[in-house]
Amino acid sequence: MLSVENETILHASPPRVWTALTRFDNYGRWSPFIRIDGALVLDGLVAYSFRLNSKKRFFTIDARIIAIEPQRQVTVRFGFGWLIGFEESYSLTPVPVGSRLVHSFRCTGIIASLKRKKMRRNFRQMLEITDRLFQRHLRPARPSSSNKRRVRKGFRPDV
Repeated sequence: MLSVENETILHASPPRVWTALTRFDNYGRWSPFIRIDGALVLDGLVAYSFRLNSKKRFFTIDARIIAIEPQRQVTVRFGFGWLIGFEESYSLTPVPVGSRLVHSFRCTGIIASLKRKKMRRNFRQMLEITDRLFQRHLRPARPSSSNKRRVRKGFRPDV
């Protein structure tokens, strides 16, 4: 078994983070590697699309939501029989500045034991990139620069 996790402190409340995590149709805005299509229902089937490189095409497989604790955890499991199985999990805990997000991947099966070092490195990079983009996604939008008053340069006579 191979397990990799990444922890991120988010300056957003757990309800706000939970809403962003469970709106599967918005994953395209912040997740370059994963797309999920389906309802957030315990033991429900969803279409889980993934890619290992942000420039390659997505592969889609049926996945099952195996854990839901509102505003705490959601876990999706998918795989290819006994050869290899994956679990992607998001766990939230409140902290004084917002939320602690622990994003993890767990791999099981025969293939998971073959290229363990390379797989661990790839999953770690994928988690770090995804979590950084998710953090950026949660930041409030900045006001546009067009709303600022422009300062005129040059001579101004005293009036």
